[in-house]
Amino acid sequence: MPRAACCIVEGCQSQSHAKGYCRRHYGQIWRRGTIYNDSPKESTTAPESGMRRDDRLRALERELKKAQQMYDVVVGYQGRIKWRREMEAVQHEIRKIAEQESDTEQLEMSDFESTPKLSQNHKFGVA
Repeated sequence: MPRAACCIVEGCQSQSHAKGYCRRHYGQIWRRGTIYNDSPKESTTAPESGMRRDDRLRALERELKKAQQMYDVVVGYQGRIKWRREMEAVQHEIRKIAEQESDTEQLEMSDFESTPKLSQNHKFGVA
């Protein structure tokens, strides 16, 4: 029976190894009985944009503190890698929010500077 060229897991482009799965996914099934997502997180578990910016920042800071505590407590290489990735993801989210905030402020300042200033006489219809 010919083997499939790629892993049967959606989004995985690796060569199949056994039962249609690549080595990574087959190992996950063999060890845990399920496929789990161990790729770096693009977003964190903190609530998304429904929150105000400062509330979101506070939630991210709490999440970062928790990840740092877990990183310090966890024993073992794999566990520490997991919490380091979590810390990096949260720090990335915080930087992204800060950059959006500074971009918004710069945009507001450039809008303010670009509006023509009217003379006092112009308000009263005098040219």
